[in-house]
Amino acid sequence: MSDADTRADTATADPAGPERPETEVCPGCGAVLVAAPGPVTSSPGASPSCTSLFEVTVRGLREDAAQDLRTAALLQLAGDAYAAQHPVAGEPAAAAVRLCLWLERSTDPLRAGELAGRVADAAPRLATRPVRWTTTVADLAADLDVVDLPALVPSWADAVWADWGAAHPAVRAAADVAMAGSAAGR
Repeated sequence: MSDADTRADTATADPAGPERPETEVCPGCGAVLVAAPGPVTSSPGASPSCTSLFEVTVRGLREDAAQDLRTAALLQLAGDAYAAQHPVAGEPAAAAVRLCLWLERSTDPLRAGELAGRVADAAPRLATRPVRWTTTVADLAADLDVVDLPALVPSWADAVWADWGAAHPAVRAAADVAMAGSAAGR
């Protein structure tokens, strides 16, 4: 091989080299992420790398939630947005119902425990889910260097809720049933 051939091969070689990190596509949100090394647990409907990225992204919220109610509410909203993007086929769309309650019905996210049973009972089993997500946890993590997480989470939750647009009528009806049960139980 001549020097010219070696230079040509080097010029067209992959700049990342042969040791390029393996990637995986999250089956829930579609984010393409570097595969998580080692044994990593995964949330139902999500890839291990996506679950790991979510856990790292909200770690600060999780650490502060016990001392601050606003942070606890933000963590709950983030968890519901993440869960709504990673639905499990055949399971009730409870996370989408919770997003409806928080974003459209102005229900305090900290009431999640109180409403959990009614939301689970009322949540519809949706035949379809969004084909594409406007914003994923990967986008959220990428924006952290320029925007604080407390500003990003509500925007992410709004985007996830908007992406569920085709299911809004069924999800809103379920939210109404959950809230009616809440009013009756008082």
